[in-house]
Amino acid sequence: MMLILSLLAFMLTKILIPPLAQLLASGGALRKNFQDREIPVAMGLVIGFGVLPSILIYGSFLNKIFAPQLLILLFTTLLVGLIDDLLGNHDVKGLKGHFSLLFKKKRLTSGALKAIIISLISLYFSFLVSDSYFVWILNYFILVFITNLFNLLDVRPGRTIKVYFLLGLILVLAYPFNNYLLIILSSVLAYSSWDLKGKGMLGDTGSNFLGMSIGISLVLNLSLTIKFILFLALIYLHWYTERNSLTKLIERVYFLRLIDNLGRR
Repeated sequence: MMLILSLLAFMLTKILIPPLAQLLASGGALRKNFQDREIPVAMGLVIGFGVLPSILIYGSFLNKIFAPQLLILLFTTLLVGLIDDLLGNHDVKGLKGHFSLLFKKKRLTSGALKAIIISLISLYFSFLVSDSYFVWILNYFILVFITNLFNLLDVRPGRTIKVYFLLGLILVLAYPFNNYLLIILSSVLAYSSWDLKGKGMLGDTGSNFLGMSIGISLVLNLSLTIKFILFLALIYLHWYTERNSLTKLIERVYFLRLIDNLGRR
């Protein structure tokens, strides 16, 4: 059954890529990439649309309890990411920049709105799956930090999808409960060549969607000790990226640079 649902997600994503890219371009949803070329942004929509029928079927037949929560988390995240892609002021960078404007100048950016909404739904989901206040807060921070981390990765072609493949495959192999990730992995595979060629950007729409799907798996499956270690690592990563360029770090480390450039055209 999961093989059929994954194949459906793959095929639907492949079919939707060209018309969605054309729709975004004709509507002016374009952004300059690192090569200063204008390409369609919010291409993560194609992954959302590509997996939706399969996840609905998955929920109807395989996991009726978990699927509604999964749908709410993933597609609320996708929607607020889309709003930020289409309406956001992208001169403002990082969580610090968005919340500085909010608290100092009383100006709500789409980036701050996105962060607030993702925080609220993450807080609610974490409450549902936690057995203590400590675990609740720990799960909450893992969800929001992982979701934002994928957003930080989406500045070079293929970077986000490579990290997603790595983490997604590890989680699927380690925890059979994560079979829903197979559906999303199939859609990402279908989209990957488009991303690697630099023909479109996932945008916040796609990167936050993918980050949330990984975050859900992590909070549902990791032990408390591993969660706490991950929490500390995520705090450090966010502290580092607020002060330094993640891309420059990757370029300095040969192994990371090799993987980052792999398949890029």
